[in-house]
Amino acid sequence: MNTASIDFRFLVESDGSPLLVFNQRGHILYLNDSAEILLGYADYKELFQIALAHAPKDYGTQTVMMELHYHQLQFYAVTIAYNSEEWIAMRLYYRPRLAEEHKLDSSRLRETDLNLLLDMAIGFYRLEHQGKIRLMSDRDLPALLTDQNNASRLLRKALESFKKSETLDITLRMIPGEYILIDGQRHPVIRLSVRGNLRQRHEDRAMEELAESIGAAPYFQEDELTLDFPFIPA
Repeated sequence: MNTASIDFRFLVESDGSPLLVFNQRGHILYLNDSAEILLGYADYKELFQIALAHAPKDYGTQTVMMELHYHQLQFYAVTIAYNSEEWIAMRLYYRPRLAEEHKLDSSRLRETDLNLLLDMAIGFYRLEHQGKIRLMSDRDLPALLTDQNNASRLLRKALESFKKSETLDITLRMIPGEYILIDGQRHPVIRLSVRGNLRQRHEDRAMEELAESIGAAPYFQEDELTLDFPFIPA
């Protein structure tokens, strides 16, 4: 078979592994569809520095086992390749994740305004802490069904983990195209992100248990906490 007839660009763009190609100054020359999703969470400058740090000494390729976490995106290895001084390529490999399906006690679900619960959590936080809060929230989010008590406790613990942070940046919005599986049904994701300059981690396990009880998915980083809530229509 003549390989010239194979559409390699189509294959690369369809690949589920993010692929980025940088020039010698760190500017992106090419990225596939998966890499576009990655750049919604990761700084391309940081990725370029990782590529330089782990590039092979001579022309060729080198695969390095390393853990990288960008919100819910988790990788276990990267391959760095180049055969020219003008470009360097980086491919990241997703860590396999077990299919997670949540089961909820329907008797505990109540119609809930998540914005209202967040406002209450922020109010409690401000009673004891002086950190500056910047809030960007979609106030048009519809009501959802959830365990109000555990959702409220989870939100308060999430903010409390930043009690020594000077500033908090909080966002709450619907994420198109993502879902959480609840009792065999797909539910869209409402994502809460909290970022600060200092986060304490001793309550992470308790937050994981609370998140599990309401079907939410938590993601912890050194300076950021993300909670994905399932949007179960009220």
